Amino acid sequence: MDEKFLHHIWKYKLFDSTTLKTATGEPVSVLSVGIHNQDAGPDFFNARLKIGETEWAGCVEIHLKASDWYAHGHDSDKAYDNVILHVVAINNKGVERSNGSVIPTAELDYNSHYANNYKMLQESKQWISCEEQFAFVDEAIRGLWLETLLVRRLERKSGIVRTYMAQTNNDFDEVFFRMLCRNLGFKTNAEPFEQLARKVTLRMIRSITGNVKKIEALLFGAAGFLEEEHNQYQQQLKTEYQHLANRFQISSLPKSIWKFARMRPVSFPTVRIAQLAEMLSRKTQFTTFLKEAQELEEVIRFFEAETGDFWLNHYTFAKESKPRAKTLGKTAIHNLIINSVFPFLFTMGQYYGSSELQDKVMRWMENLPAEKNHIIDNWRKTGAPVSSAYESQAYIELYNEFCKTRNCLNCRLGGYIIKDS
Repeated sequence: MDEKFLHHIWKYKLFDSTTLKTATGEPVSVLSVGIHNQDAGPDFFNARLKIGETEWAGCVEIHLKASDWYAHGHDSDKAYDNVILHVVAINNKGVERSNGSVIPTAELDYNSHYANNYKMLQESKQWISCEEQFAFVDEAIRGLWLETLLVRRLERKSGIVRTYMAQTNNDFDEVFFRMLCRNLGFKTNAEPFEQLARKVTLRMIRSITGNVKKIEALLFGAAGFLEEEHNQYQQQLKTEYQHLANRFQISSLPKSIWKFARMRPVSFPTVRIAQLAEMLSRKTQFTTFLKEAQELEEVIRFFEAETGDFWLNHYTFAKESKPRAKTLGKTAIHNLIINSVFPFLFTMGQYYGSSELQDKVMRWMENLPAEKNHIIDNWRKTGAPVSSAYESQAYIELYNEFCKTRNCLNCRLGGYIIKDS
């Protein structure tokens, strides 16, 4: 048992309210358990209780043992002076406020079955604590929890969108451009790509009027890949970049920031930049495009970038390779949509108060296949039906934010298992 478990018992009123009474024998009626406080200060704010014949409003503090009140220094902390009830598992000591007034203490009486189930989850050696119980959780509860988790994940991912909004004075096209660049770098080159997006703005790209070779020159030059001259194509780009760099008053990033080690050649940053240039040569009015697009296939087609002739037999400027088309694969495109398009549209929907945009995100997520990774593989082995990005994103959120940290008490599935299994 721990205090978190007692918080759970109190928060969801899983105790026997008919027997709750103070150490002096006064009956306690819980009108409202209060608001669970996750920060410093008493555990529950704004509780409403009737102790004896008197109704009280204030805070509730919870400990395993009553003596913990003194061990934690609450007796000298004025922030705890508005505690109206001290709730404990074991009442081994009377407690007082900083002014010496006595605080009523009550022991919780609850079904030991709850404690046994909680202990089982916390001591589980399985991949997730509830691996053996997962399939028995009511499907309606699972479905509602997944919907909540998906929104939580989109809310969390919208943080980077809002950061870019603040940096660009709410220029949504520029925001999406930065997201697209960062996510094209995936995990390995996300930071260099974000730096590149700060060097080369969408305004500069638009001024080149869709000329893919000029866009390549601007991007590769600003990325630091045109310092050397391995072939005629690189020389041409360098000449063009020198003109553009002077026009836009920009300098190049150091080439050393880009990572190539232990990467598949098709994922080299040089290939990704060439793919980005091709996309930008076709479309830069991202906000209008994504707002007006009705079908997910329209978005997928935008990401189906084909690089220019030079890149047919090159992965870098320095070395020729066997001919191979350098298109983004389906998995890469789906990842870009999940990490760029969905958070962008979701946040834009919040900004404009458009439920239509947010509904579109949900609909498209249901139409996009689930990601392929070890987390989703393990969920499927556990018995979770994961077929779409809607479900996979929710289950990834569940694992990362709850299962990995054994945060079962704040998980609706964990709460169900503790109470009803």
